Amino acid sequence: MRPEQDPAHATSMIAKRCSGAIAAAAVAAALLAGCSSGSSTPAVCTDIANLKTSVTSLKDTNVSSGGLSAIQTELTKIQQQLTTLKNDAKGQYSTQINDLSTALSGLSSSLTAAKDNLNAGTISAVATAAGTVVTAGNNLVTAVSHTC
Repeated sequence: MRPEQDPAHATSMIAKRCSGAIAAAAVAAALLAGCSSGSSTPAVCTDIANLKTSVTSLKDTNVSSGGLSAIQTELTKIQQQLTTLKNDAKGQYSTQINDLSTALSGLSSSLTAAKDNLNAGTISAVATAAGTVVTAGNNLVTAVSHTC
């Protein structure tokens, strides 16, 4: 009897093919599980999306119509979102987080000075400080978006 006609040989060949197929299916299932929609997105991805929206809102704030209170509202929102991001990042992005924190402190100081003595100089300082916040915020968004 030729080997291809031997029932034991045929069974052995089928078993080898099946074990290979089972192994391939197991690997494929593991890969698909890693990419499934059930996998959770890191919290920093949600945090950075919220922060990006607020930084854009700060950039687009119309001081003429909203006054300094519009800037203050965005400042407060960004500070809260930065705190959340910092907690979720657990030490990652510390350089960019510190840069944004410093920029926010500068904007806060400029706002206080403008509220105390509203003039062209203090308004200009607020605009400059807001620009620094936008730049630092965008740098942080860029850094974190490599994770997301």
